[in-house]
Amino acid sequence: MEQQLHKACDLVRNITLSNRSESGPHLQNSIDTIEKTLVPIIHKLHCSNQGDASTQSLPAKEDVVNISKNLAELYIQNASNNSKVAHRLKKIIDKLERILPESIQHVEEAIWKLITPEDDTCGLDLITLKTVSNLLEDSVIARKALEAHFTPFTSTLAITLTEGVRSIDVTDDNYTPSSSSSAMQVCQLGAKICLQMCRCMGDKLKDILWIEKTPSSQCCPDGDSCPPDVANVTQNFHHILQALLDMISNKRFSKECSLMAGGALAMVLNSATKKKEADSIALNMLQLHSKCEVWTPEMAINTPDNSTLNIGNISIKCKCPTGDAPTRKFSQLTLLRGLLTCSKNESILQDKALLLDVIFPMVCGMCYQLRDMQYHALQVLTYWLQTVKRELAFLHQSQDVSDASVDTKEEQRIFSPQSNVVEDILAIAWQSWQSPVDGVPELVKSIVALLLEAYEAENKLLEICESKLYKMITTRLQHSPWHVKGRYQLLCTVIPYCNSSELLVSYPALPSHLLECLGTNYLAVAATDVYRVWLQCLKANSKTIKRRKSDEDVIANRKTTEWERYWQQTLLTGLCSEDEVVRYHIINYWLPLTVKFLPESYGIMRTSMQSVCEGLSNTRVLHAQIILLQQARMNRVNEQDWMVHEWEGISAALWHCDEDVRSDAFSLVCITPKKSQMPSEMEVQLIQNFIPNNMNCDSASFRNKLHKSIRAVLTRMRDGSLACLRQLKKEEAKANAKDELRIGSLSEQLNMGVRCFKMFLDTAISSLFPGACYQRKKMSLDVISLLFETLLHGSGSQKVQGGNAGSSETLLEWARTHHQFDLLSERTAVLILTCVQDGSNDIRNVAFNLLITFYPPILPSSISFPATCGNEILCSGLRLICHPKAHMADAGALLCKLTFMKSILQVSTNQPGVDETSNLGNHDNQPPTGIDVFIIKLLDILKYQFKCTQANFVSAAALTPMHGVILTIRRCLTEDPSILQLVSRKHPDKWSTIMEDILNTIHDIVFFILGVLSGRKTEEEEAAARNLAPSFGQMGEAIDGLIGALSHVQLDGVEKKEDTTAVSDEHQVVLSCCWLNLKESSVLLGALAESCPLCDEENKGGLLQLSHLQRIADIMIEILTKCRHKGAIEGCNQGFARLCARLLSSHNQKFASLPHSLLDRVLGILTTAESSFTKKSAGLPLVVESIVVAEPKGREKYLLQHAMQRLASIAKQPLPDNPDGNLDLPQTHAINVMMALFRCSAINTDMLAYVGDAVEFAITGFACPFWAIRNCCMQLFGTLVARIFGQKRVADEHSNLNSLSASEFVFRYPSLKEYLLTEMKQAMKVPEVMDQDGDDLVTNNREILLFPTMHPVLSVLAKLGLGVEQHTEKRTLEEFLDPITHLLSSPIYSIRELASRAILPLVPEGKSIERAVEVVLKLPRRPEDSSLTNQLHGYLLLVHTLVQTAINGKSMCVEKSKALLDAFSKVSWLASASNSCAIVRALFIKTCNKIMQWMLIARCEDACNLVLWLREEAQKYADNPPEYQIGIPALNQAMTHTLLLLSPSPSDQVSSIMSLLTSSHQDTRLAALEYPPTHPMNQELINQLYLKHWDLLTHSVLKENDIQCIHAGLSLYLYVTLNSSSATSIVQYDNVAEVWRYLSAMADGKRGSTLCAAALPVLSIIVRDHLMEGHIENGMLSEWGDWMLQYSDPVETETTRLSVAKSLQICGVTALSVSCDSHIEDNIPSALCVFSAGLRLLQDEQSTIRKEAAMFAAQLPREADCVQYPSVGCNQGIQILMSYLCKHCTWSSGCYTALTRLLKGPSTPSKVIWQQGDTRAIHLFEQESSNIYAEGVMEAKVLYKNLVVMSEVIQAADPDILQDWFEDRCHKTVRNLQDTVTALDQVLIMEGDSYKATSQSKVFQVVYRQLLYIQLLQKVGTLTMMSEDSTYQKDLHTMNGLIDTLAKAVDVHPLLKDVLPERLRTRTEEDIATTETE
Repeated sequence: MEQQLHKACDLVRNITLSNRSESGPHLQNSIDTIEKTLVPIIHKLHCSNQGDASTQSLPAKEDVVNISKNLAELYIQNASNNSKVAHRLKKIIDKLERILPESIQHVEEAIWKLITPEDDTCGLDLITLKTVSNLLEDSVIARKALEAHFTPFTSTLAITLTEGVRSIDVTDDNYTPSSSSSAMQVCQLGAKICLQMCRCMGDKLKDILWIEKTPSSQCCPDGDSCPPDVANVTQNFHHILQALLDMISNKRFSKECSLMAGGALAMVLNSATKKKEADSIALNMLQLHSKCEVWTPEMAINTPDNSTLNIGNISIKCKCPTGDAPTRKFSQLTLLRGLLTCSKNESILQDKALLLDVIFPMVCGMCYQLRDMQYHALQVLTYWLQTVKRELAFLHQSQDVSDASVDTKEEQRIFSPQSNVVEDILAIAWQSWQSPVDGVPELVKSIVALLLEAYEAENKLLEICESKLYKMITTRLQHSPWHVKGRYQLLCTVIPYCNSSELLVSYPALPSHLLECLGTNYLAVAATDVYRVWLQCLKANSKTIKRRKSDEDVIANRKTTEWERYWQQTLLTGLCSEDEVVRYHIINYWLPLTVKFLPESYGIMRTSMQSVCEGLSNTRVLHAQIILLQQARMNRVNEQDWMVHEWEGISAALWHCDEDVRSDAFSLVCITPKKSQMPSEMEVQLIQNFIPNNMNCDSASFRNKLHKSIRAVLTRMRDGSLACLRQLKKEEAKANAKDELRIGSLSEQLNMGVRCFKMFLDTAISSLFPGACYQRKKMSLDVISLLFETLLHGSGSQKVQGGNAGSSETLLEWARTHHQFDLLSERTAVLILTCVQDGSNDIRNVAFNLLITFYPPILPSSISFPATCGNEILCSGLRLICHPKAHMADAGALLCKLTFMKSILQVSTNQPGVDETSNLGNHDNQPPTGIDVFIIKLLDILKYQFKCTQANFVSAAALTPMHGVILTIRRCLTEDPSILQLVSRKHPDKWSTIMEDILNTIHDIVFFILGVLSGRKTEEEEAAARNLAPSFGQMGEAIDGLIGALSHVQLDGVEKKEDTTAVSDEHQVVLSCCWLNLKESSVLLGALAESCPLCDEENKGGLLQLSHLQRIADIMIEILTKCRHKGAIEGCNQGFARLCARLLSSHNQKFASLPHSLLDRVLGILTTAESSFTKKSAGLPLVVESIVVAEPKGREKYLLQHAMQRLASIAKQPLPDNPDGNLDLPQTHAINVMMALFRCSAINTDMLAYVGDAVEFAITGFACPFWAIRNCCMQLFGTLVARIFGQKRVADEHSNLNSLSASEFVFRYPSLKEYLLTEMKQAMKVPEVMDQDGDDLVTNNREILLFPTMHPVLSVLAKLGLGVEQHTEKRTLEEFLDPITHLLSSPIYSIRELASRAILPLVPEGKSIERAVEVVLKLPRRPEDSSLTNQLHGYLLLVHTLVQTAINGKSMCVEKSKALLDAFSKVSWLASASNSCAIVRALFIKTCNKIMQWMLIARCEDACNLVLWLREEAQKYADNPPEYQIGIPALNQAMTHTLLLLSPSPSDQVSSIMSLLTSSHQDTRLAALEYPPTHPMNQELINQLYLKHWDLLTHSVLKENDIQCIHAGLSLYLYVTLNSSSATSIVQYDNVAEVWRYLSAMADGKRGSTLCAAALPVLSIIVRDHLMEGHIENGMLSEWGDWMLQYSDPVETETTRLSVAKSLQICGVTALSVSCDSHIEDNIPSALCVFSAGLRLLQDEQSTIRKEAAMFAAQLPREADCVQYPSVGCNQGIQILMSYLCKHCTWSSGCYTALTRLLKGPSTPSKVIWQQGDTRAIHLFEQESSNIYAEGVMEAKVLYKNLVVMSEVIQAADPDILQDWFEDRCHKTVRNLQDTVTALDQVLIMEGDSYKATSQSKVFQVVYRQLLYIQLLQKVGTLTMMSEDSTYQKDLHTMNGLIDTLAKAVDVHPLLKDVLPERLRTRTEEDIATTETE
């Protein structure tokens, strides 16, 4: 035992000494060791104390004491930052106490040592404060120890707080104390310790603060007449309380610190011996922080001075808070919050008068006044409600409620619905529930919930049974607009107190409103919460019913019936909705809730699907079924063999063209509730068919869902395979009685799982070929990442079930042993490494992270795969960082970083004894080690490249562009902050020198490039234009001059060619080099400033000094103020933001004050008279934004305030009389900077305080005489509108969802109401008194003036809407009614239109039609009564807006529409010729049409006289149209719509349309052609119009001249033809040839691309009808096929390509079937044109076009081996199209030849390789292909498979075709392969990796096609028995040699080797000669 005790003692001592350097896991392991060692010893010692004779000899007590002391010290050390370790040590000490009672004394001694600093005049440091706070919180021992040493403890605490407050309260305004600074944290922790001390040691405080005063022993702060101990403590508390009050009153302290101090002061009052005394002190503290007294005088204690506060026996001189009202109010708020949260129950909170009459009015006032601190004010209101609710019983204790009358009880109530308390709380809730401040809406919801809880508790207490408050709130919410988000949040609070069914009875529109809410993300979550709460209440109500077990089914049926009655229709409607947003929220939120709470609902919905989905598309029905199955599976409510029954539906969904359907179907297969369930064979089959065909989907949401599903299925396979493997090992381990059948079954299951893993890996790896589209590569890397995470990190977030972290390794080892797959093979590593050089940032980063995270330090490599060798990676990286293209340089930087991290950093940090300064190249097979040497070498490269740049910029920009090296330094040094921390500790002097060298080099580079861009070469030129940033034109001239000066210098081997482009390649390279270097230099400097350790005030302890940071700032500001390139500015801003954040978070005051001086410097630049930046002030706004955004969070934003004040003063400076047009006005810069600040989301809440003033300034600027300021003010106004009303929730600008209620607007921005009203009154001459009759529709000669500010003012008012309290909204804006009404008469059209919308907030919801009737009835009844046309038009605009609002808001009804039409009939002259204004006439008719169209949709058949009269008027107008006048186009359109809308029957409508087509007005003809598709009952009209479809076409083609009308006519013809229920052939018409000729001219593009796209589908209909009639000999098919091929090219417009896709749907299948079935060789070219067009469109960049092409492919008849589903994706469409042609054209040698030519590709591989190698010119922005989505490799792979099948069929039917084809191409193919091998061996590619040319996408594709072509050739040779031919044998022998060469070459891409043809057996030369002789 002694030996064990000595061991434990040494262990504890060593841990204590090394504790601060040990990390968490190591320390935990050490504590485990201590516990295992000590606990048995303690147990034995305890048994010995109990007299157990079996114990051995006892150890010496000194050893146990030493252990106890060390444990106490270790416990104190870990109390501050490692609570788990401290808690475990505390348990050991407690056990040790049983044998050594002195152990508690040892802890006390350690605590005494902790709180006693060596210097008595110094306080505690931050770590000690954290330790003390944690000890007070968790340890009883610590509390007793501190109480025992109370006097020294308070003394030390007083000194600490006094020093902390003094350090914060500095006079330097340039220094903004950060909330994370040490001084601020010291103050905050000190206040927290005071709070804990008052809570734990209240008895001590009573004896000190609250002892009775006597004349002989007056306690005083100096303690002259007090006992020494009491005097010292009193003096200490005097300083402590003084510090706490300073924290509250001084605005330099952070909010968190002030709030903690307020709590501590309130906790002090808990120790008061008399409640009244505590009340008085609390009131006096509040009085000192408020200018008004809201309490009665008798409640306060008289004080000799208003600034003196007596707390017990201590008198404190208080500093009243200074500053603005919010600052003073916040001080008061901190005290209130402390009183409400920290006071005891028996303290001041049980004073009803204080709570209700004093505190509550204060709190309400703060909620209204503290708009900038609204969150904290509402939080205090929450605490007040919690307090009152908790103290309700005591507050009513003095009142006998048992025998009180009803009226008496009502008077006693606090939360009566009519009480002021309830009214004020609800008013605050309505005012704040849509606040933009984060957390405020949630607080409002909490406040209302607490109010309801208190109301219910009070009712129970007073024995009152009522629910008036619930009904009152519910009623108010029901009558509020549906689009207000807050109503749903409060409904969630109210519903639990109401009967859920009764709520839906009284509010039947709730389900439909919630469904509308799901259409926007803004309201969807709130609507979902309402539905969730309703379901919870339904479930809770059923649980509260007392029932027997037999009643459970009845209760369940009742719940289901209730849900079905109210919600089933809503849920299914949303599930089948065409709105993707609605569908998304139903699927992801509502449906899971429903099936979870009501499992029976699944069967009900499945049964009801048929009725709900009637008339919907098959896609929506299939999707709904899949979703229901998915939810049923997750909730285990489906049948056991459900997949067998649903196999067809699931398969159809997996092949569907809709991404949502496919992804959800795949999720159904993959995701199960039991995550360890092994996939079944059916699931594996579906997965294997699905994955390869869906790797290239361009939908991000589809890829995300696919990622989730694959993760789930991989987890299932891993866990299932591990379970099988464990069971298999158990069975195999049995010595006897082995169950062979069981073993075989387990082996088969295990093999299936491993094969599935292999399928995922092989599919992903094979998709990483060069030239693969971004989507395929990204998805492939994601799959690999999931495989690695699942199998290599299986113990992470998804722990391997039943095993440990090594279980996955066991599975991988089994797979390797059985030759299934190797996850970390060389081949996989090589292919991932090639992705690091991809052009996409995402792909590069994912590939790099895979190599860094999952692979060992030395990547697997071999002779066959040398690319992953460290030297190769480093060489490739160093070569690529010299590339001028940004993405290639970034790839090189990643490769260098990979080497740095794998081979240098890990060796330097993980291997002891390795010298970091070892020379490069010490190891032949490894890159060099040494962090500093690596960086120095990179820096040397950078210096060399800079010298080259200075010598010849043009050549250096192409060969040594520098930015790649700068990027490499940044990636290696700064992306892992621990690197710089490490090197600064080991070699600070060396790395300080390196940092200095880096800064000097970057400084020289930046200023050199800025000089190049400015074209300035001398110091005189630089001084003359020091404030002028060169314009883009000047930069271009400077670069061109530089290129011209160096034109005599030319790179070796580069042929100088004449450049015909607008900007030469050299210019592009030089400009790109400039801005990339500026960007990378800035980002590097910012990263260094962020990551490097900073020096202290003595320039020690770090790498960067203040002078370094100043220099970095100077460089960045120089770039931001002297460069206009957007990329350079944004990159520099990133670095500058990092710099400012690091400076402002520094504890060093000199560092933290630097941004203030930078801000003053930049703002000083704005006022410089000679400055030019233009383009939104270039980088100036970003400088200011970066500084103010980096400012730490606190009570005040000093830098932001300073910036806004300076900007406002600059913006308001007097304008010059004659400004220089070449220089910018300072006012424009100030406005642009303000605009940037308002756009910044990081300071969104802080900027709200400046919105009012900014809006006033912006609107005033509309009247400025200078265009530059007007332009800036317009942009600022747009930014402010977006900030005021928030981001758009829906696309419609004028939707109520994008509005803000008037009361909220005025509450947030109170100054704007008066300003807007003043502007409107100034814009017109409005008399003070209205007319006697009060008619606000009569102008009485009031003059409307043209005023520039009216448009922005009305724009703001027009965006206001209604809130909850609609009467309040009206009162808020009623002063605007008269001015807005008179603005309806403005001579400016847009003003009248805005005024008509600005009145809407004054109209109650649902009363729009009533208001419209009132307006119409006040219109003049006769023409002679009307004199003001503008006024008349304005009122009609108002009526039209009201009608549109009623229709959109669904408040229109038949009665209202009839009433409005009756009112219109009284002013019908407005639609007649008596009205001379065409615009007014058109608007009147348009409004009537809107009403009548609504009535037609509502099937209202009653026709009033106005309808009949309007039809007659429209007919007259059509028969005799007037001559042209202003507004006649609108009138023509309105009259045309009226005539067609009011026609009695569809046949009459058709007659009218044909008649109107002969009109001389283009507007009339166009309106007639565009009308039918918009008609509400258009099917009957279409059927009737189809009877005239040929006349319609001939008129549009032969007689119409207007392009718009021709396009509309062709579109209408196509619409009618495709949607008509009857169909006839057009071949019967005589003038088909003439129509064809005109349409052919359009298709040839002679009349523009628009008509070309419109003509192609019409031509397709003509061709289809001819083909169906058997007319294929007239050349139409050939011509049409040429058009399809021509316009399917990716270079054509998207509209044209989409038209081709639709044309293929119309005629493609017919054309293919006719051509293929005719067995006529001349028809094959047409079939090939259709085939090629379809193939192109199925791989188009646009998903819409691909889907249309897939619909064409889905129409093709298919064989049994193809998918038979009606809808397929584009990849399946390619397979179907190729399969169809290959199987139906086996008779055609021309088709076979063309398809093999397509497989081979249009280019010769060797030619492409030489072109790639010979191209030395650098094209920075060159796109390799016009269609980056198409993948020639995948197309060739599919085509090859179909050609093999086609060859076999041809061989069986007509062998001569294959034999002729083989003989013609065999020898030529061998020669081409020889040329390819030679080219690959000789050509060097600059951008290539270790695989040289084959890593290029073009080269890879052509070689891949060539190898597949050779495989096909070999296959055909085998089929035709040509292998016996001697000539073929020679070629075969040569081919085998070439194939061997390619297979052995290490520089050939691995994926090319996968398609190398098999090496066929050849005969010897003697055998060949013998055969020839015979």
